[in-house]
Amino acid sequence: MKRVIALLILLPLLSGCWSRRELNDVALVIALGIDMVEPAIYEVTLAVAGPGAAGGGKEQQGNGSQPKTIVVSERGRSFAGILRQIELHLPRRVNLTHTLLVVVGERLAEHGLGDTLDFILRAPEVRLQGMIMMARGSVRTLLQTEPLMEALVSKSLTEIAQARVGLEMRLWEFFSALATDYRSPMLPVVELVESSDAAQLGQKYLAHLGGAAILRGDRVALYLDAQEVRAIKWLRGHGREGVITVPCGEEPGAEDVSFRITGASVRTRVTLQGKQPAYNVALHGRLRVSEMQCPRSLMQESVRAELLARAEQDLHDLTLRVIRKLQEAEVDPLFFGERIRALHPAVWHEVGVEKWGKTWRQSPVTVTVHLDLETSGLMSDPLQARSGPEG
Repeated sequence: MKRVIALLILLPLLSGCWSRRELNDVALVIALGIDMVEPAIYEVTLAVAGPGAAGGGKEQQGNGSQPKTIVVSERGRSFAGILRQIELHLPRRVNLTHTLLVVVGERLAEHGLGDTLDFILRAPEVRLQGMIMMARGSVRTLLQTEPLMEALVSKSLTEIAQARVGLEMRLWEFFSALATDYRSPMLPVVELVESSDAAQLGQKYLAHLGGAAILRGDRVALYLDAQEVRAIKWLRGHGREGVITVPCGEEPGAEDVSFRITGASVRTRVTLQGKQPAYNVALHGRLRVSEMQCPRSLMQESVRAELLARAEQDLHDLTLRVIRKLQEAEVDPLFFGERIRALHPAVWHEVGVEKWGKTWRQSPVTVTVHLDLETSGLMSDPLQARSGPEG
């Protein structure tokens, strides 16, 4: 009798997954885009994983005729209402748990985000480890573009960012900066560029991750190009795997030498001149010669010192130029203000918070660069230097 009673008590625990949904009943959103069509009217675009999206590469057995991505769009005044409209003609329930990428349109970013991204923070299924970017041009066209190698454009862009080739911005980091008055959020910029490589995919454009948009408050205040993003990445501690190219010859000309950055670090020190912060930014790096176009021997100490000095000067000028641009725009995406807030809280109350943009603009910043040549690769001298009289 006791066993029967115990079984009856345990019976409700054996009911199984009563609230489950089959995979065939859900639409897995892998990328989400939002842009402004006109004031207070937004267009939301969902890139849903299609039957051909299984696996990571371009070629998959047995699913070549199946679409890898299904893109759907609707317009409206609120995300919840737009999502409901999409579900009315999509035969599956929208699921946001696998969203890898959120794309913000250029028009919305320049007009001001406002509370348009409020739904991302409120939806428990959205993972804040996903990435956020800004698209130049049509968000829908971007999400419809097929990438090289990867099956999904969202996967391709996130892989490029994670490989430190482009700027990486996670949702949690973006919203953390957006919630303050003194840290400026950043958006990596992705755009469609004409490419002959796109012809093999039957299209004209490929998605290209390059520059960055720096926000003041909730709208774009400054754009940086791909070259300037190099300095931003180094100042964020992600300078490794970049490339520095400088003139190679005894006189500046068409011949260049390229260094691959094998190690990079940054150290920022802050001092107070009265109540005015002053910063010294020290960049340290290790280099490897990846290409050399002039017949000069790296075995000579004077040649190595000269080329390293040129690389140091190039990085110094680029970094200082980017910092000056940030100061002129009164935006601080690199935690300069955070150091004052943490180390000198009393001073911060007087020069920081809402006043930080003006204070940052007037703060002296010096940059020092020290680079070491770790290796010249598999050759100590360029091929021209090794060639004999007959070439």
